[in-house]
Amino acid sequence: MAAKGPGGADHALLYVPGRSFLHRLNPLTKLTLVLWCAVAAFALPPQGAIPLALVATVVGIFAGAGKVFARRLFITLAPLSLALFVVHGMLVDHAGERTAVFGLELSRDGLAYMVRILGRIAALLTGSLLFVCTTHPARLLKALDSHHFPPGMAYVIASPLLLLEPFTQRARAIREAQMARGLDLQGSFFTRARAFPALLMPLVTLALADIDHRAQVLDGRGFRAMPHRTVLDAPQDSGAQRAARWVILLSIPVLIAGGLLWH
Repeated sequence: MAAKGPGGADHALLYVPGRSFLHRLNPLTKLTLVLWCAVAAFALPPQGAIPLALVATVVGIFAGAGKVFARRLFITLAPLSLALFVVHGMLVDHAGERTAVFGLELSRDGLAYMVRILGRIAALLTGSLLFVCTTHPARLLKALDSHHFPPGMAYVIASPLLLLEPFTQRARAIREAQMARGLDLQGSFFTRARAFPALLMPLVTLALADIDHRAQVLDGRGFRAMPHRTVLDAPQDSGAQRAARWVILLSIPVLIAGGLLWH
């Protein structure tokens, strides 16, 4: 399911191998933390969401995933920041004063609103990136199976991460094949836009065929014949981590209630 890296080691598209404390945590503990970050990103006020994103960024750097983590974070937040700046800082007529900066009339309230939105999105995104950069999809699937999750549910949770690498490789192969046939992908924006269906249709067709093939293989192996699957090399877990997961889950309703009272 996962691609093979140098030396035969499994790797995934976003996963960064390492031995940090975050890599050693049980995947379910990290998945619980991602759920908490997702709730906190919208329940906390902006003054809390922005520090949460900064803390998650620092943790990602110390966990050894700094380069991949920072690149994905920049690729996602940079165009979004520019769009929010143009819309809320320049175009939308927010109530309040406008300030001239380098000849541009900017809305102070619009910029403040932009920062609030970016803070919440950054908190949600950094928590998710920490998880995918330090957790191999196969290890997540083993952790779910070892805790007696239904096989279908476990596969639904882990399959997007498991299929991301093969899907990316297939898209790259289709692009190279179409370019070898003379498709122009180096021209203007409109030229690339006209060529987009020639890339998308084979990718969608192959993806649908692959889904059918995977379903037949899983059925042939009796994937859901038993209510639970047995895992020989399950990720290590401990009583402290199990207790921490319960504390995190029980704190989520308190966090939601606090956010509603604050709003």
